[in-house]
Amino acid sequence: MKKRSQRRNPVRERKQPKLSLTRPLQSLPSRPPSLKQHLQIHDSSNNEPQSDSSNLAINAADASDFGSTEILSQDFFCTPDYITPECQNLFVDFDANKEHISCPASPEKLKTVKSRRLNQDGSFVKSPASMLDHQQAVELANDTNYVNENKTGKIAATALDNGPNYVPQSAIALRCRVMPPPCLKNPYIKDAVEMDVDPFGSWRTKCSGYLSASAGAESMSRYRTDFQEIEQIGSGNFSHVYKVLKRIDGCLYAVKRSTKQLCLDTERRKALMEVQALAALGFHENIVAYHTSWFENEQLYIQMELCDYSLSSYNTSCSLTEEEVLEVFLQIARALQYIHAGGIAHLDVKPENIYVKNGSYKLGDFGCATLLDNSLPIEEGDARYMPQEILNEKYDHLDKVDIFSLGVSIYELLRGSSLPDAVHQVLREGKLPLLPSNSLQLQNLIKLMVDPDPTRRPSARELVKNPIFTRIL
Repeated sequence: MKKRSQRRNPVRERKQPKLSLTRPLQSLPSRPPSLKQHLQIHDSSNNEPQSDSSNLAINAADASDFGSTEILSQDFFCTPDYITPECQNLFVDFDANKEHISCPASPEKLKTVKSRRLNQDGSFVKSPASMLDHQQAVELANDTNYVNENKTGKIAATALDNGPNYVPQSAIALRCRVMPPPCLKNPYIKDAVEMDVDPFGSWRTKCSGYLSASAGAESMSRYRTDFQEIEQIGSGNFSHVYKVLKRIDGCLYAVKRSTKQLCLDTERRKALMEVQALAALGFHENIVAYHTSWFENEQLYIQMELCDYSLSSYNTSCSLTEEEVLEVFLQIARALQYIHAGGIAHLDVKPENIYVKNGSYKLGDFGCATLLDNSLPIEEGDARYMPQEILNEKYDHLDKVDIFSLGVSIYELLRGSSLPDAVHQVLREGKLPLLPSNSLQLQNLIKLMVDPDPTRRPSARELVKNPIFTRIL
């Protein structure tokens, strides 16, 4: 009993600093003495083993140290963070002699495969994919994501083998792609700037046909970049027409593309005649609007207004009434009046080139347009709608050629079907087969328009002022 009474109570003699929950955390000692250290010091002085009952007493004393009168601060109720383990006692198993205390591991970052880059020495920059184990690396090597990396490695090796003066094929293709078109004078404008040079003429010959064969031609295409092709709506001997959606404004347009590559300077100049004629004429409500044009892969692209349909396709499905034909007659005559006032002849007026949009009739396809003064080469349009003087290569009255073609087109619309070749020849002779269901006034006007003598045909201005159109005005 004496021995037990002489035994010192380590709980009462322990001097542990009280933790006040009302104080900020930064005011605590950086390394407070732990409970184990106190016990170790006490045990070394007494050289007696510590029992389990004493440990329970120590824990009870720790709990009694916090008085019931203490006011808990707001920090006590804060949500624990994601770094400190939950339910962790700061003073249990705290070792002040430990320099590095283990923390719980953070969630592992997802392993993603990134594109590999090249260093200056030609080696690949290490990516997170290279940290994967050997089995995962073998599986990813078979994936399609590494196909481009293999190609990049081959290109890099080729570049190193060819030396510092190596120029990649993509750079050559890009130079051909961005090469500006020739600066040509517009012959349809009277006061045009005297500029007719092509400083890149030699390069055009070298680059012709290269871009189409290069691997990056499709990605560098302005047509593919700016437009979404919907369907083909027209086809001819020299060009195809596509219905497209322009990505930047969300509107529909018609893009006309030449069928063959225009490698020669004479071919490019001939193809540009249509663009220059449309640009010189400007906007008119009865002419298909022109927006822009460009060369790509030595092919000419022309962005134009998208119409609903042409009278050629409408003529095969149903016939027009006389009032509707008069409406077509008047609007196309106004278009010819505007064109002839600008000194230009169309030379390809026919139902196929008369388009309809929102109830308006528009004249399009200026591929055969030329000047009335015969200063430009003349290319005949559809021979079925050409007068006899053009077939005889007499070009003195080019404006009256359009009047003849319009007369034949109006007669075909009244008839409601395509004309056979025999009827075309009869019309060239000035003979008009009568149409019983139509008025004689309209048929007499058409007969005057197909007169074999071009000087006796009315002008476009005279047609617009004809009293027959009072029926629809």
